[in-house]
Amino acid sequence: MKTAMYIDDLTAIDFSVYDGTDIKGDSISLSVMVTGEENETGMISDFGKIKPKLKYICDEEVDHRLVCDSRYLTHHNDRSLGEFPVSGGMINAQGPSVMFCAIPMASADYITDIKHYLLSKFSQAMPEFEFEITLTRSTTASFQYNHGLKLHDGNCQRIIHGHSSDLEIQIDGQPCRKNHDWIASSLNGKHFFNRNDVVVGDERSTVRYHASQGEFEVHIPNQLVEAVQGEPSIENISKHIATLVKDHNPEAQSVRVRVSEGLSKGAVTLA
Repeated sequence: MKTAMYIDDLTAIDFSVYDGTDIKGDSISLSVMVTGEENETGMISDFGKIKPKLKYICDEEVDHRLVCDSRYLTHHNDRSLGEFPVSGGMINAQGPSVMFCAIPMASADYITDIKHYLLSKFSQAMPEFEFEITLTRSTTASFQYNHGLKLHDGNCQRIIHGHSSDLEIQIDGQPCRKNHDWIASSLNGKHFFNRNDVVVGDERSTVRYHASQGEFEVHIPNQLVEAVQGEPSIENISKHIATLVKDHNPEAQSVRVRVSEGLSKGAVTLA
């Protein structure tokens, strides 16, 4: 007889990833199965002890980072530079090394690569256990986006990290699929920045700022930039989308936008 302990939806992981073609934001939920010897209490592990250890590894290694293969990165002291060929040109991003997560990208599905990476980190930290993990993406996400919040005192300040997003748009109290599809298509893969931080060039824009973790900078094709009023928080992204919809539908009496920042959190704007 063999018994394992399981922890469903232990944590959500929000990140950006370079898949060899484009940089996109994503959000995944982590569930874990843990096998090991039962101790004198009859438990494999105390849930209250193992859960924070697993979450800490996810937070430190992948969450709010740009995941990519190491061949796209160069390092100097505690700073890293990434060069990413994308559709429409090149993205150059630099900042403290903690903004990147360098992992072998060997499969066609980056979720598989992240899974293998986390399994190795879990096993290194807790070799007394065997782990099986499941990473689940949203089945309802409308688009994937990237952003960075320079005034945030935590990891959201990293200039390229991202999320998947559920989007709901109502016009005059009724769902509007046409506007939903238009907005989702136009924002998918975009990088949201504070318009005051964006310097637009002939082909690429430059965004740079200082935050508590250090200096961040990105050079990015103009067509990938979505400049918003104020910091690109989910609240301001929601307002930005509501303004776009309102301008596109001047006859509307009311517009309601509900947009998520990853899983189970977000903002609502009524305009």
